[in-house]
Amino acid sequence: MPANKKYLLKTKLGRTSKILAAIIGTLATCIIMHTPLSLLFDNRVALVITSYSFYILWPLLMCMVYWIKKPWISWAVLASISVVSFIVFYIGK
Repeated sequence: MPANKKYLLKTKLGRTSKILAAIIGTLATCIIMHTPLSLLFDNRVALVITSYSFYILWPLLMCMVYWIKKPWISWAVLASISVVSFIVFYIGK
């Protein structure tokens, strides 16, 4: 196996959690992060910003999840980003 051994997880649950965090968790976090844009800008401007920044932000978050060795830490980071985005959303509202 050509992968670096220090980045491989030993349990099946850990690998599954890491894959789910990379795909579903980062997608949800990106959507939650772009929600306050509609409050800050006009809908057309928010759509243009989202259509460009989404495809940059999502892979960056995916790489961040894979760089973190433990799956629960990656879920905690994604959850904290989501909570901060929710707070910005409700303060801006």
